[in-house]
This record gives sequence, structure tokens and C-alpha cells, in this order.
Amino acid sequence: MQAKDQVICLRAVNFSETSQVVTLLTREHGKVAAIAKGSRRAKNTFDGPIEIFSRGEVVFIAKESGGLAALTEFNQQPHFRGLSQNLDMLNAALFAAELTEHFLEEHDPHPPLFDKFLIFLETIQEARQEDQILAWLILYQLRLLEETGIGPMLDACTNCSISIHKNRAGIARPAIYFSSSQNGLLCSACEAAFVEKRAVDFAMIDVLKNPARLPKAGTKNLTEIERLLIYHFTELLGKPPRMAKYFSETPQIIL
Repeated sequence: MQAKDQVICLRAVNFSETSQVVTLLTREHGKVAAIAKGSRRAKNTFDGPIEIFSRGEVVFIAKESGGLAALTEFNQQPHFRGLSQNLDMLNAALFAAELTEHFLEEHDPHPPLFDKFLIFLETIQEARQEDQILAWLILYQLRLLEETGIGPMLDACTNCSISIHKNRAGIARPAIYFSSSQNGLLCSACEAAFVEKRAVDFAMIDVLKNPARLPKAGTKNLTEIERLLIYHFTELLGKPPRMAKYFSETPQIIL
């Protein structure tokens, strides 16, 4: 079946001396893995070898039996070459692309996520500070979890459903924990029953519940939030994301 769609390239690897295998995030057809025959030839129909983060309109033929689709046209628009001029930008973009590829199923469309990924790339390419880049990466990671149906529960304990919120100033607050396997928070009364968990701070959870505060969260909070997300992604995937090492060490699970 032939299809036409808007895409952003998530990954491109050489398949032979003349061809590539690419993973594309399409707006209406979801994640598509395709072979681009002849893309590495001097003259081809793809405007040159396909580059990661290239966007534009493609035509591809999906096989009914599954397997790689056949890419026949790609009008590449290299809007994001500026990412390679800043290592922090590039690493953030590569991390977001890696997670997107991991958490999306083949041919499962998520048009809002496509739009958010496009905005993310456009925004970090214009960012000038490391904190800004990290804040936008965290925001995209949260949107990815929400869009794929695994957004964490941050308002109540996932075990007993008691509401978890920040107490008034001057009143002692019980400890809270985040459990990846439970996909949310555990209160101090329930946490002992769960081995896999990580202690978290109320301020961190407050920012996660109100992402608009991310740009002003500060380096320390942003770093801790990203470490928490890396721990969560590691548990979900069964291994650390490849790009996680460029942002923080993978936190150890608290037993």
C-alpha cells in the first residue's frame, strides 16, 4: 500500500554501499521503518543521503506482511542542521529521538506527538543555555509518556490512593517515593511493601505536576528531575537509554 506523509527522521543507518535503513516518525502513520534504496548514490531521488532529523514529505510502500517499507520519495528539508553546532542541543535531540523510537509501536499514529517533537526540535535549536535545553527535553519526555498512555500518577499514592500534596509551611512532611513499576508515587505508609522505588522531593514532584515551571526550576531541580526520568525509562525499557549517559549517571534504585 502506497502512502504519503510528513515525516521527521529518527534514525538512519547504512545498509549497503548504496542504501540506508531509516526509522521515520510520520504524522499520520506513526513510526515507520523503511529501506531507502540508492540513497547513498551520487544521484538519487532523496536529495542526497538521508540525515537524522531531516523532515519533509515522503512516499513509501508498506508491505502487508510487515517488515521494512520501501521509501520511494523524500523531499528532505534539513531544518535542524543547526543542532550539530551545539553538543548539548544535539545530545538532547538524539535522546528524544531514541525514546520516541523505543516507546512508539510500528504504524501507531500519534499526530499530537509528531507536532510536539517538531516544536521541541525547533525550540532547542534556538536555545542558548544548557538549562533551557534540559527543561525542554524534560517537557518532551513527559509529553511522550502521556501520549503513549504511561504518564505517571503524581497526585496520589498508587497503592492506597491517599492524596499526596505539599503541606503548609512549618508542618513536617512525610517522605514520598516514586516507583517505576507502579508508575507513580508511594506514600510513607505504603513504600515499605515495594522493593523498587526511589525517594523524591516534594519540590520536584510539584514541578513535574506543573511543567510550566520547568524553565525557572533551576539547574539542581532540573538535574534531579532528569535523573528521576532516566531511572523511570531504565526500568520501563529494562536497560538504560543509550543517550542517558550524556545527562546524568543512571541513579541507583533505593532498596
